[in-house]
Amino acid sequence: MNLLLAYSAAHRARMLRHPEPNNRIALWVRDVFPKLRQTLVENPNDVSDNTLAVVIMMASVEIICSGTFEVPISWQDHLTMARQMISARGPPLGTSRKDHVAYFLSRWFAYLDVIGSLSGGKTDMPASYWSAQTPETDEDFEIDCLNGFTTRCIGSLARISDLAKICEPQRIDPDGNIRADWKPGPDIVRQAVQIRRELEEGLLERNIRKGCNHRSDASTESEGAWDATEIFATNELFHWAGLIHLYRRVLGKPASDIEVQHAVGEIVGLLYKIRQGSTAEACIIFPMFAAGCDSEDQVQRDTIMERLKSVEGFGMTNTPKVATLLQTVWDTGKPWESLVSGEFFG
Repeated sequence: MNLLLAYSAAHRARMLRHPEPNNRIALWVRDVFPKLRQTLVENPNDVSDNTLAVVIMMASVEIICSGTFEVPISWQDHLTMARQMISARGPPLGTSRKDHVAYFLSRWFAYLDVIGSLSGGKTDMPASYWSAQTPETDEDFEIDCLNGFTTRCIGSLARISDLAKICEPQRIDPDGNIRADWKPGPDIVRQAVQIRRELEEGLLERNIRKGCNHRSDASTESEGAWDATEIFATNELFHWAGLIHLYRRVLGKPASDIEVQHAVGEIVGLLYKIRQGSTAEACIIFPMFAAGCDSEDQVQRDTIMERLKSVEGFGMTNTPKVATLLQTVWDTGKPWESLVSGEFFG
């Protein structure tokens, strides 16, 4: 609870552009790290929901309110610890939906882990352990209201991340430039084609449905219509962003490729289905950055940067860093992979 209070206080202060209550935060979290260390020493193989929640929350705090804790630990290191805990608890996708707490934590961490990996995070464990190896069910095509996209999509994004890590050393030269003549091997292409097919299927309306309805009873019919529009648009945005990563980082297509530019255009078009200042807008940094890096149209770039600036109003410190990185990509013409330095694209 103390960690949640510190998280809330730091975020509220930044959202309102007030100084953070550092003394109060320090008081709340002074026992968090010692207790966590003691728990891990005493029960290294018995990771409780509470212990996992603490580590996931610390990663989240460091992403959106970096520097809140006096202990200088990066979000990547927090996620590494959480990943080890998840692994010790068993296959993450084996978590039953009936165990509401464990299932919630697995979804929360899956988002951080996969988007963090696609943001250039270096991990020893493949992100594709989030990819289901079991037959698909109807639930895989439900839009998860926590993540904003389907369970099937998180698996596709995880596999793209792993393939991109394999390709990156050959695709980008020591000077940080893309090798124009680089092409992936046949096995990589085979896997990429399968992932592409899955993402394209995920864009078909007949396959997707809204999996939950957490609107309050006081919500108006108009608000309900907007909620539905935004959650379907968010799901599409992440699918198109996945295709951009697949085209560029795995299949080696240039930014000027017609399929890349089509995906960029689709993302920019979908932004008009997301209200400025809405909770949905705070969740679409990843697709906006993906489209922005490969946009060759100034109007599109202006639209994306305007929406990123809008998200800055939510008080998340990672957003200005992402906007600065995007501007650097435009100014230098270099791939973001050679410029990234700890930014989280979500």
